[in-house]
Amino acid sequence: MKKIVTTAGLAAVGVMSMQAASDAGLTPTQTAKPWSIQANLRGFYDDNITTAPNAIAQDSVGIEFSPAISLNLVKEQTYIGLGYEYKLRWFEDRDPDNSDHSHRFNLDLSHDVNEKLNIDVGEEFLIAQEPEVLEPTGATRLRSNMDAIHNRAHINFTTQLSRTYSLMAGYQNDVYNYDQSGPASFSALLDRLEHRITANLRSQIKPETSAILGYQYRIVDYTSDDSLGFGPFIDPDVRNSDSHYVYIGADHNFSPQLVGSIRAGAQFTSYDNALAGSDDSQASPYVDANLSYSYAQGSSIALGVRHERNQTDLAQVGGALVLDQETTSVYASVSHQLTAKLTANLIGMYANSSFGDSLAGSPTDQFFSLGANLNYQINQYLAAETGYNFDDLSSDLGNRSYDRNRVYIGLKANY
Repeated sequence: MKKIVTTAGLAAVGVMSMQAASDAGLTPTQTAKPWSIQANLRGFYDDNITTAPNAIAQDSVGIEFSPAISLNLVKEQTYIGLGYEYKLRWFEDRDPDNSDHSHRFNLDLSHDVNEKLNIDVGEEFLIAQEPEVLEPTGATRLRSNMDAIHNRAHINFTTQLSRTYSLMAGYQNDVYNYDQSGPASFSALLDRLEHRITANLRSQIKPETSAILGYQYRIVDYTSDDSLGFGPFIDPDVRNSDSHYVYIGADHNFSPQLVGSIRAGAQFTSYDNALAGSDDSQASPYVDANLSYSYAQGSSIALGVRHERNQTDLAQVGGALVLDQETTSVYASVSHQLTAKLTANLIGMYANSSFGDSLAGSPTDQFFSLGANLNYQINQYLAAETGYNFDDLSSDLGNRSYDRNRVYIGLKANY
């Protein structure tokens, strides 16, 4: 089951030891040796395999097989991580193409140049169809029936300016490319190139508290040659935008088990190619806050909220042009170790997306997602799992609303 992860890293990067950074997120098997192999085999039932409105929803049983390999090299000053995951999902009742093939490749490199300077480089390449994998910011809640590519790369430099001050400067690049082409296609609506340039000044006020002053510049450049709609040609680059983020924040360790983080400020967005009559600038709040609590051995709770403007798969409503959307999302996750071998996981998320005052009635999309999972560790290499996922999109616009139920049972191997 995928964990919901906040992107607070765009707003906060501190100076950490190489050992702490390299071990974060690795399992005991991964840290015991430089390589590991994993494989998941599941049987599943999906009652809406195309995320279509309920009246035309199609269901199917199927099989999912997902092998993966990873390499983790931890040295005194350097960490290198490499990984590849392949996923096959076969649907018994889907025509004409009854299988999905997805690929995930990732590279992470972190190096302490000296006591004061750290360089972090990362790359993630995805070929997938599911929206929660391709568009984690929620640009679309609808499934792509063809392959789509998302490539993300970043480089961050963190330097210790003094005993109490540090500075992070970073760049992130995102490329989105959808196979579905033609007027009003996913390619026309979502193919784009994004750039993010970030600078954060951190002050260590107390051993358990640090303050952040941050700035980010974001460029969104739409790249498709297809029209946004079915009528007269509209170039997708009318939705190009530049955003300036200014924020303050803090990280605080309330205790060794309870950690919190907050970033709050404003986002100023301009649309240089907007059509006459469309708003060419917007000012909106920016918030990214999260709290995590490890309340027992193998058990934890995480809570978070995020508010930001982001891209959308809606472009025209009633003749009005939709440039982007403003989204507030709230999420929570609980992992509880019931026994030495049995762990329960629960994840929930709610997102409200508004399409602006330029549209009559200020319509919204409301998305709710819930996931529950039970994992039983048979031995150190093999685990059994079962789970349930529920998604619900309620929209004021078009024929978009749907709900989706998925259940699965399977085995997970790790060596």
